[in-house]
Amino acid sequence: MRRLIVEISSKAFSKIDPAPLEKIRSAEVLHFLKLDQQEAAIILKVEFNEQNVSIEDVFCDDLIAAQLLEHEKEKGREIYTYFIKVKPARSVQDGINFTGGGGYFSLPHEIRDGKVKVTFLGSAKQVRDFIKLFDQAGVRYRVVSLTDARFSPNSPLSNLTEKQRRALIAAYTFGYYDVPKKMGLVQLSERLDLAYSTLGAHLRRAERRLLSHIMNEL
Repeated sequence: MRRLIVEISSKAFSKIDPAPLEKIRSAEVLHFLKLDQQEAAIILKVEFNEQNVSIEDVFCDDLIAAQLLEHEKEKGREIYTYFIKVKPARSVQDGINFTGGGGYFSLPHEIRDGKVKVTFLGSAKQVRDFIKLFDQAGVRYRVVSLTDARFSPNSPLSNLTEKQRRALIAAYTFGYYDVPKKMGLVQLSERLDLAYSTLGAHLRRAERRLLSHIMNEL
């Protein structure tokens, strides 16, 4: 699995997502809870440029739901942490879907100093296809880094094989573990181009390893 980090100016990013980013001084995705072609659910930490700006002003028609989790004051700065659901980013001009080609968004994913930083995990082909989407949308970008994806030894995911991680992350991302399920095992296997039995085996082994890790920590 490869890990790509790209940097884009806020102005250029508007070709992908029409949200008025000039209203944001800084923003950081703390957690991706869900991301598919229907919606993205994230925990977002944000500072606005003006006091009278709200999260609704930033996401406008793309906002599905928002809940304020925390409001902090740091040296006169107003910092807000939200749980939000939004429609996934698409290219306004070409209708390009940045979440439909496989792979996963990861951290860091942030806006700072007028620039948007995006992190993407995927196979070598998925990374190449992801970069092509920026070219198709006419978006100028800078590749900050392109490396093998590595997980901290302290992360439970480090106990899994790459195939198990890929299966588990995809299952979580596309709603296999939601209640009710957003996607069944057959649909997920078709999406990942894996045999039904192979995907099931990857998930069972991944789940067993994670449970063993959790039980050993008790």
